[in-house]
Amino acid sequence: MKRNVFILIVIIFSFISVNAQKISDEDPLYARAGFKGGINYSSILGDADDTSGRVRIHLGALVEYPISSKFYIQGELLYSAQGYKVEVAGQEQKISLNYISLPIVTKFYVTEKISLETGPQFSILTTVGNDDVADNDPFFDSFNDFDFSWAVGAGYKLESGLFFQVRYNLGLTNINDTGVIDITNRNSVAQLSVGYLFKTKDNRRIIREQ
Repeated sequence: MKRNVFILIVIIFSFISVNAQKISDEDPLYARAGFKGGINYSSILGDADDTSGRVRIHLGALVEYPISSKFYIQGELLYSAQGYKVEVAGQEQKISLNYISLPIVTKFYVTEKISLETGPQFSILTTVGNDDVADNDPFFDSFNDFDFSWAVGAGYKLESGLFFQVRYNLGLTNINDTGVIDITNRNSVAQLSVGYLFKTKDNRRIIREQ
């Protein structure tokens, strides 16, 4: 799996390098930095029974880089609070899985304001919590510290730089790492975001002024 992830990263950045040369000196295209935040509806898919979703948050920074007038690459660095609820012996437990995530999505602008997006997301597990567990260290060890998922979504961007996004992240790797039982579960996260892309005179422009 790690080898496949590395190959995918190489392909993505090769695509960026080759296609960046296609930007015409006539096009007013900017690399724009910004921030975003919003709500996660997080759950898991797999072997676990009696689970349900949790509403949590995500927030972070991003850069939107133009490949052409229609295609952009958007890289993000996010704190993403995820997890799920599970019923054990008739009692509900809230599991918290908190990640630092790096989504790299390709955006296609259908119109000047509406975009579709898809791409990989790489995440590192930072903390784990269980309301009914006093010592979370052994509990943390039962989860994989790396998660790979695939994102699909859509966005709506105003001329001011304000934007709105919906996205779904489907986990492609097992979140569990236990030698006691053979169990496979994957993250499933729906996101609703609002953010802002800066556009000032000091922004670095991809091409020179006409």
